[in-house]
Amino acid sequence: ILRQSVFGRLNYNYRSKYYLTATIRGDGSSNFAANNKWGFFPSVAFKWNMKKEIFLKRARWIDDLSLRISAGRTGNDAIAAYRSQLAYASTTSSYLFDGNQGAAIYISRLESPDLTWEKTDQYNVALDASFFKNRLNISLEGYHSRTQDLLLSVSVPASTGFTSKFANFGLTSNTGVELTLESRNIERKNFGWTTTFTVSHNRQMVHDIGHNSFIASVEC
Repeated sequence: ILRQSVFGRLNYNYRSKYYLTATIRGDGSSNFAANNKWGFFPSVAFKWNMKKEIFLKRARWIDDLSLRISAGRTGNDAIAAYRSQLAYASTTSSYLFDGNQGAAIYISRLESPDLTWEKTDQYNVALDASFFKNRLNISLEGYHSRTQDLLLSVSVPASTGFTSKFANFGLTSNTGVELTLESRNIERKNFGWTTTFTVSHNRQMVHDIGHNSFIASVEC
């Protein structure tokens, strides 16, 4: 499998209060068809350090209070090498002719000329806070992601001589929230006690999966 990547990033920081990061990435993979080998995956992230604002400077019990927002796209090429191409195989399980058994070449896999990257778009928003000289840390994060063009084996008409082929089909999503609380209860030279509590909720939806259109959800 051959892969190539092109990557560029821009970082901006204004008075340690406002942070902006923009990224563009291009990935090429030999797994896919000739006209679909490259995928482009941009992302952007913003952070607002509210602790640096004038209205919070006198709140000495607050060590950090930040809002983070991000959005971006990632790709998946996790299929076998040359999976999009037509494949042939050979066999010697043929008839005998004049005492010899000949070899036969046959098509063992259908081509997938439009196969391309599986893509996931994700959006995050988070609030981070630290209090009392970082003795209490709180992080609350919400996220939503949508995955499209899933790399799936789908059914094809039996008249083709095959039962399935690889294609980009389907749409799924994940939506959730996660809360993390961490407290540094005791800090001594030879002893420390830290408590971490995490609670999360995730809902996974299957909106479309190939030719069999249905909607299903899983919550945890």
